[in-house]
Amino acid sequence: MMKIDAGGSPAQSEAKIAVRVKSGRGEERVIEVDPGTTVTAILEIVATERGCPVAELVLLREGHSELLTSDVVLDGTYPCHCRHHVHYADEVTVTVCYQDGQKERAFKPFEAIKDVLEWAIEAFAVDAAMATEFELTRRGEKEELPGSEQVGHLAGKNCVLALDLVRGNIANGGCR
Repeated sequence: MMKIDAGGSPAQSEAKIAVRVKSGRGEERVIEVDPGTTVTAILEIVATERGCPVAELVLLREGHSELLTSDVVLDGTYPCHCRHHVHYADEVTVTVCYQDGQKERAFKPFEAIKDVLEWAIEAFAVDAAMATEFELTRRGEKEELPGSEQVGHLAGKNCVLALDLVRGNIANGGCR
């Protein structure tokens, strides 16, 4: 993982606070900041890389649904060993296709694919006896999405995500 400091330069290893940050699918690294810096420094780095205002992004710790606010200070007591996630702030519009139908719903960017799967199984009235055989893939693709992946990492800037509900490796149709 590449280490970047709050100024966007390669990090120096002297007394920095290292924070694991995931900002997209397959985009994970350690960002190092000076002790006493607020979490906003992490958002500033990612915003600069993406070419967007900091206000368009949110940050949270893995396993928590509360967004981190600008008054959270990164110091020796902060749990920086936890993975952090950066997302665009808007809700993600998720469209799931199954057989000849499609259903759409908004999800918070930090909600997991497993939450979308649970909703889709209910929305399409999938038989409970078969529910465990279903998975979600990106629209038109075959690779199963990990249940723990956050929808914001898959949707990107447009905050739109199209998925197929499939039974195992058997595609069950798709909408157009």
